[in-house]
Amino acid sequence: MTHQPHPAAGPALSSPSGPADGCAQEQDAPGRLHGTWTLVDYTRWVDAEVIGRPLGPDPVGQLVYQRDGRVCAFLMRRERPWTSGRSFTDATDEERGAAALGFVGYAGRFVLCDGLVFHHVEMSLYVEHVGAVLVRRVSWSGPRLVLETEGRRTRSGRTLTDRLEWARSGG
Repeated sequence: MTHQPHPAAGPALSSPSGPADGCAQEQDAPGRLHGTWTLVDYTRWVDAEVIGRPLGPDPVGQLVYQRDGRVCAFLMRRERPWTSGRSFTDATDEERGAAALGFVGYAGRFVLCDGLVFHHVEMSLYVEHVGAVLVRRVSWSGPRLVLETEGRRTRSGRTLTDRLEWARSGG
């Protein structure tokens, strides 16, 4: 049985260990990367065309890069299905599953190297991400942080990527 990753999770994994040996953490970028970021936009691309928004048109998210090398990311669909007044623990498996499909969350350590950030996942909603390394290409759009997943091939041979744009929280 093959396990399919959550549609909003991006690629399952790239590198089992992270940056290549001899790649030192970038010296100038951590100061710019450190801090708390708020999700502005999350788009899925095939080749050069936006094909959708995995967490809807108005997603909510927070990304934290700490000076000690820790990272945590939490993203969700703003409007997740839920019965008002019901607790998560009292909900049915189907209700909990539907709510979880609109949520992405993980934490671990990070290394920034050659324009890529390697998230070494220690805990995650997605079991297959625990112990894995998620690779994101780092770029900047003015003051905004842009993270892009590595391209992966679709069944039709096209290239699929996810692009997440973040604004520094508090300013």
